[in-house]
Amino acid sequence: MPARRLSPRLAAVVLLLAATGLASPADALPSTAASGTVVKGTVLNSASISGTAVPTTDPGPVVPGSTAPSETVGGAALGSRGLVVHYRPGAAPLPPVAARAWVLADATTGQVLAAKNAHDQLRPASTLKTLTALTLLPRLDPAMVYTARDTDTHAEGSHVGIVSGATYTVADLWNGLLLPSGNDAASALANAYGGVGPTVTAMNAEAARLQARDTHAVNPSGLDADGQYTSAYDLALIARAGLALPAFADHAKKVSADFPGKPARPGKPRRTFKIYTQNRLLLSGYKGAIGIKTGWTTLAHRTFVGAVSRGGRTYVAALMVIGSASHLAAESLFDWAFAHADQVDPVGVLVDPLPAGPTPGPTADAGHDSGGTAPVAAAGVVASPAGSEPWRTGLSWLLVTVAVVGTLAVGLRARVLLRRRRNPGPR
Repeated sequence: MPARRLSPRLAAVVLLLAATGLASPADALPSTAASGTVVKGTVLNSASISGTAVPTTDPGPVVPGSTAPSETVGGAALGSRGLVVHYRPGAAPLPPVAARAWVLADATTGQVLAAKNAHDQLRPASTLKTLTALTLLPRLDPAMVYTARDTDTHAEGSHVGIVSGATYTVADLWNGLLLPSGNDAASALANAYGGVGPTVTAMNAEAARLQARDTHAVNPSGLDADGQYTSAYDLALIARAGLALPAFADHAKKVSADFPGKPARPGKPRRTFKIYTQNRLLLSGYKGAIGIKTGWTTLAHRTFVGAVSRGGRTYVAALMVIGSASHLAAESLFDWAFAHADQVDPVGVLVDPLPAGPTPGPTADAGHDSGGTAPVAAAGVVASPAGSEPWRTGLSWLLVTVAVVGTLAVGLRARVLLRRRRNPGPR
């Protein structure tokens, strides 16, 4: 029996189904700076792969398409649970430290002297502002004048006292961010760069350059947010990179600054008011202290990253989920380090950053209201243009395919009608 030909309509349907399958974006997963991958529906992060437990403080969902590190950054020992320290014979033991996770390292050599749960992914609170600063300090001119917006003054959390419509230099905003930890200043700096979206994109690119693979930023302030997390190791890594940047180090160790007040009446000078650091390591006069940053939220609890320099040695400490006064917990680690660092062998290293690419400046949208702004290329990372999501690409191909198939179907139908007219059959 001779094979029957497909009718034009059936042929069009077959072509449409085949084309739809080819155009499906199912395997075109979006890229992400988050550190994790999905295997049969199970989320794996760097902690679980290295054999450590998943943090009890949920850092939020990991976006499919990212790649989890195959090895523990900084050395295998740092992937261990609990305290990690290699004492030499006769060494003085570490003091008890009331923190879930911490890292103590030599900021000059990068050697990690001791650590506890170094790669636990936890909520950062305001210590994330160190990444905001490290990212934007090279990108924003400190003399640039910014006009504050309502979105800045309505920022959730702590405020330095920005007034909508008033002008501030970027240098003023850095003081407002790093001394009293103003979230209004974080919003203003992000908007000065082009918006929260471009800023967060640049922050995650900077984290990737630093090899801070436990870190994923969602906002520039560090406020609790799903999917926003870091680790004690990454905070120490960020702090070490920051100390190598003179502008970062200068702001980190400031105790106070003058901040502009409300706009003055015509002919009157604008008043300023004094703002102070929240870092008690600095306020207490601890010898050689370089403050860096404190943090606290209801979910993150107390967090801290700081450094101390004495006698040619500089140590950095990062602590998360602290159960005592932050500065006292940090001081106990610094006291031990300056007295007994030569009595231990390093347990790991703060890795060096990857080579930096060109540093982009503010986007064209800087100074305009943000909200859905396109990502900005940062630190050698090329960002996708707005609207280039894989599902949109797949949909575009599908529409093209439907148009082509439709044209073929019309052509086949016309051909059949023409044949019928030439060879009329019974009706």
